[in-house]
Amino acid sequence: MRKILLLIIIMLMACRFSAPSPVFAPAVTVRPEPNFRVITHPDGALYVGDLVSFEVFSPTGVSVSGQRVRINRGDKSLGETSFQPSGLGARSQATFYWAWDTRGLEAGTYTLTFSLPVGNTRWDEKITLLPAAAIPLPEPKARWESVNTDCCVIHYISGTDAEADIETLKRMAAAQAVDVEARLNNKFDKKTPLTFLPRVLGHGGFTSDGIYVTYLRQNYAGSTAQQVTHHEMVHWLDAQMGGDQRPSVLQEGLAVYMSDGHFKVEPILPRAAALLDLGLFIPLRQLSDSFYATQHEIGYVEAAALISYLTATYGPDEFNSFYRDIHSAPGNSQADMLDSALQMHFKISLAQLEQNFIAFLQQQAIGETDRADLRLTVAFYDTVRRYQRVLDPSAYFLTAWLPNAPEMRSRGIVADFVRHPHAAVNQELERLLASSDASLRVGNYIAAEAGIRAVNLTLDVLEKWQK
Repeated sequence: MRKILLLIIIMLMACRFSAPSPVFAPAVTVRPEPNFRVITHPDGALYVGDLVSFEVFSPTGVSVSGQRVRINRGDKSLGETSFQPSGLGARSQATFYWAWDTRGLEAGTYTLTFSLPVGNTRWDEKITLLPAAAIPLPEPKARWESVNTDCCVIHYISGTDAEADIETLKRMAAAQAVDVEARLNNKFDKKTPLTFLPRVLGHGGFTSDGIYVTYLRQNYAGSTAQQVTHHEMVHWLDAQMGGDQRPSVLQEGLAVYMSDGHFKVEPILPRAAALLDLGLFIPLRQLSDSFYATQHEIGYVEAAALISYLTATYGPDEFNSFYRDIHSAPGNSQADMLDSALQMHFKISLAQLEQNFIAFLQQQAIGETDRADLRLTVAFYDTVRRYQRVLDPSAYFLTAWLPNAPEMRSRGIVADFVRHPHAAVNQELERLLASSDASLRVGNYIAAEAGIRAVNLTLDVLEKWQK
């Protein structure tokens, strides 16, 4: 492991102190005063023929809510939009989807001008386009493909691992759909739109206008396509079954509970009991009101255990009646809505539920494996998210780059999902993360912890150099 860490540090030093870039360098962001920041998409280098998107962020402390920003190339406007909250993290940004069509341009460096009314702000960004012939495989021949099955309409991109394994994925999706229908005692009302992505976004899966699941032979986020597909199918059918308000803690808890685990099949109650034992239990009011802001793995396991407790105590039918009968009121938080529904259905408050739930968890047997696996699972995914923040920011779950996939398919756009950071340091750290996850899954906790430590030490070095 020391040799691996030394190799990574050498690579980082090489990146920092290497010779000047060739004529065609990747996109360059020139940071202006007052230090607005611009990120371009697709990730990494840009090429002639790209449809380029932009995310614009304001400096800390500068209020731009509702303000509009404009992009021009010379006299030609590339678009104008306002700053709005974006993603699970509600980050304030101005987002331009596919604003700059570079088809027909020459390779070289171009100047784009950004402007907005705040303080008469105006700045230039110099962006380099590489020749189209330099686009790496498999993108030049990659196309959107679709296949219909009994359960799903499956979308994927040619030339990726999903295309190679599409027959296996069809059978897997069908099996998950059958299992989800049995567990929720309901049927999907139509075929489920399911997209397999050739890159990691967030933790490997999400549901919006359809289900999206990462499918890679080396998935550094550690999840399996089977587990994530099941989890997201629970969300899809759950939403179809209705309910005025379904608090996030119950939605996510239900998906984990019905999938027998979060990123893998796991003993939910012993792991939740281990949270108490390790001092990691999150009060239910806090968990309800800020579910996605709490530590991810802790919140999901605790929420799943809560569903297990509620169904064991009141029965599946009574739980479902309660879950579908939660309503909002002016000024109510998710915890307030949950508290009102609990009192109406079960004659207990949220505070009383927490006391009963804790007492229930204290009765669970906890093995040393439960503690070790839970502790390292939390450490592993904290490290995955740290890696994303530092070296793969478009994948970070609170601010992930998630453009409209149906529009991408209709316009034949694949680059936003095919491209991802692929420098030597990315490859090595992703390999280490994938190896650590594999060790964790077979109970080799020494190897898993060593890999996690190596990734964090490398990120420590990189972050110091970035300052």
